[in-house]
Amino acid sequence: MSEVAATATPLTRAEMAALFVPAYVERFGVEPDRDRAELLLALAFLENANGAAIVRFNWGNVSVTPSAGVEYWRPPWFDLAEVEALPEGPKKDRLLDVHDRMVDGKAPSAFLALPSHAAGLQRWLGELARRPTVLDAASSGDATAFAHQIFATRYCTDPECRDAGPSYGKLRDEIRAAGYFAGLKKKPALAEEIPVGLALSFWCWGLLLRRHTSGTADVHDAELRLSGEP
Repeated sequence: MSEVAATATPLTRAEMAALFVPAYVERFGVEPDRDRAELLLALAFLENANGAAIVRFNWGNVSVTPSAGVEYWRPPWFDLAEVEALPEGPKKDRLLDVHDRMVDGKAPSAFLALPSHAAGLQRWLGELARRPTVLDAASSGDATAFAHQIFATRYCTDPECRDAGPSYGKLRDEIRAAGYFAGLKKKPALAEEIPVGLALSFWCWGLLLRRHTSGTADVHDAELRLSGEP
């Protein structure tokens, strides 16, 4: 096994959404909450031009070091001669910049080739499983926090990823409007924490009430020792 052609294996948005939840359940054993599903699919949409740019079933654009037993494909910035032959313009400038970063070891030179969308989706979910803070941020529904965790966990080291919150939020809203995950439950909100002072007041009144109704109340014994004294 070795280098293979960078063959496109595109999907539509609806096809990606349909594959996502069953694959997630296979990986994690439970369904995702709706916020998590929406932001993770937004990530997949953003990485793959809404499914049009998936290559060799690699949903997460997982990079790899070429070695024996691994099939991989080369990105468009790999061959400098091919990049230099492109017409002048933003695309050429971008690929030249990434090529230079690749030479410096700051951008990938090869990406993993996978045999099917099922395999590619599981490989991508495996990358996310190693980054639980990304999953937690997705469940929060906060697109900005999600983008920050994508960058902080080095899922993506490009500073543009850190600032992609608005893009994730826009895609999330479009996913919600399409109703792809309408059947999923929202993550339950944490119960609002009761202030300590209020909680102590309830406890004190409850203790006094119990003593009064038991008929054993004693005016001196009624003093409450909240400091832990016997």
